[in-house]
Amino acid sequence: MRRLITIVITVLFISCGTKERVITNDGKVYNVKGDNFYNKGKDVTNKLSDIEKERIQSSLEKRLEAEKLAAEKQEQIEESLKELRKKEEELKEKQKQLDDKIDKREEVRDYFFEVRDNLNDVKEDYQKLKDNGELSPNDEAKWQNRLKKLEQKLKEAELKIIN
Repeated sequence: MRRLITIVITVLFISCGTKERVITNDGKVYNVKGDNFYNKGKDVTNKLSDIEKERIQSSLEKRLEAEKLAAEKQEQIEESLKELRKKEEELKEKQKQLDDKIDKREEVRDYFFEVRDNLNDVKEDYQKLKDNGELSPNDEAKWQNRLKKLEQKLKEAELKIIN
């Protein structure tokens, strides 16, 4: 259907007085306007045989068809390019989401190690004070409470890593 429409439009252009330039195989240049043929600005319609007119017209139609096919091909290429650009944007967005996810996971991982190291340091300090007998019962309770909070933070950080 689309092809028929373009052929009809081409025929209308030819018959409605458009001026088309045709170069024949023997190198002569003709301008075709409707049913008239011009060479070097002079009307040569009556001087051409029907076969010559048909060859010129056929050459013109072939060129116009080739131009039409080239335009269709160009349109297909542009459409494909548009689709590829859209897919590229989608892939870039997915890559960005993956990068964000990786960054967040690394942040959670770093936080986990920070909490773990902090807990180990506090345990060491507590153990030193306990071994030296420098903790009162009141201090002992405070250190136990501090250790519990850090252990809880460590568990929460571990859960964030898993999820």
